[in-house]
Amino acid sequence: MTTTPAPTPADRRGLFTTDPDQRLRPGSPDKAWELWLTDPNSLLPMPDLATALMAAAEHNAVSADLDDGSPFQPVSHALVLHHGYAWRREGAARPGAGIAVPSLCWTARCSVCGDLVEDEFIPHHVTPEAAADDAVGSREWDELPDGRLVCDRADDAHDTARAQACIEDTPE
Repeated sequence: MTTTPAPTPADRRGLFTTDPDQRLRPGSPDKAWELWLTDPNSLLPMPDLATALMAAAEHNAVSADLDDGSPFQPVSHALVLHHGYAWRREGAARPGAGIAVPSLCWTARCSVCGDLVEDEFIPHHVTPEAAADDAVGSREWDELPDGRLVCDRADDAHDTARAQACIEDTPE
């Protein structure tokens, strides 16, 4: 008895196989660039590769955004076709391209209202201490004796937190 390895989804469909006899051609051989929308099964002519890639990215992003997780929702993908075949880049990507390196970052949050430190952007720091130092030093937040941060809002809840910290901090 012989067994064959389970085909990957792309191999099973034949979109990216290297063997021309096994390769699926969903598009038109006479058109250089097309966009294949899988759910309505329609082909859209494209003037060039760059336009096709941008249109595919936009379609796939909108499709992912509209996906509500329902098993009854049709799955739609946009695939760039070159002379009818699924296009793929020749050769390998440049070294390090597309490799995300996860890193942990910290930002300060007010212990009273939950607001984040932000102006045009939310700053990210490598340690929680650095985030607290930024909030206190450059944003004029208060750091309570127990380490909690209070933003610069002036309302009853924030004023009470600051006053309570002063009472707790005062020696008897």
